[in-house]
Amino acid sequence: MNKRTEVIPDKVTPRLPGGFHLPPFGIHQVLALMIVCIALWAIGAIWLGMQAASQWVGSWQQDIHIHVYLDSADKDQSIKLKQKLETIPQIAAVRKISAEEAARWMQNWLHDAGMNQKELAERLPVTFELSLLDEQSEFLFSDIRDIASRFGAQVNEDEVNLAQAHHWISQARYLVWFASLILALAMALIISNTLRMTLLARADEIHLMRLMGAQEWFVRMPFILEGMVLGAGAGFIAWLLLWPVVLGSHDWFATMQVDLSNWVLLLPLLISGSLVGTFGAVIATARVVSSESVT
Repeated sequence: MNKRTEVIPDKVTPRLPGGFHLPPFGIHQVLALMIVCIALWAIGAIWLGMQAASQWVGSWQQDIHIHVYLDSADKDQSIKLKQKLETIPQIAAVRKISAEEAARWMQNWLHDAGMNQKELAERLPVTFELSLLDEQSEFLFSDIRDIASRFGAQVNEDEVNLAQAHHWISQARYLVWFASLILALAMALIISNTLRMTLLARADEIHLMRLMGAQEWFVRMPFILEGMVLGAGAGFIAWLLLWPVVLGSHDWFATMQVDLSNWVLLLPLLISGSLVGTFGAVIATARVVSSESVT
């Protein structure tokens, strides 16, 4: 009786299918990693921009004031200007800042200018501080400019720009969250399609494991871990690629007193990448694995 000897081909490593071994990474996984990395990098760059805008606006987000300057020393004119400004419905209060108070603030700001408080008080204009009820009103700043121009006063336009920026930043934050969710869904679908191709290629192996009594979670776990690793890896690479943006724009942002921190995005990118990868893997394995029948 002849005995038949089976020889394992070269470069083939025998192992039991499935289990807690991650499937091998191929070209499809690499492409998915690159696409998800680009998407996470874009999300990270957008949130860095939001961080810079929030720092630029600064404390104005909580307490918004507009200052109006009157060069004339005529007391009656300053009283009339204050009364006119108080007639604007969106202005909560108008406070006249004394020359001494303005000089103290200016002295602290220009401590190296070599000017004493008395000299500053003589040179500073009459200042009015406007507290706003609603900076989003369409004609608020136009009304302030119109009244100020009638009395030859000037409005601090930088403060107006900051107040308007506060409104747009608040609106843009909702758009950024919406765009992030849309990109997250797209990334989950990309990972899901990638893992689905792997599942289809290993359909016989999965079917054999189910016939041998393997539980569904045992079969799905390697692919879920693969999706998690893909997402977390893409998040980490995206975080590394954000460093050139932060370092390259540091000097420019420093002129606006903005200090970007890329470290605050490390955990969000890793966690969001992992969640997206896990969600995509759950979608990919839900139908393929569950449809395997055990006989």
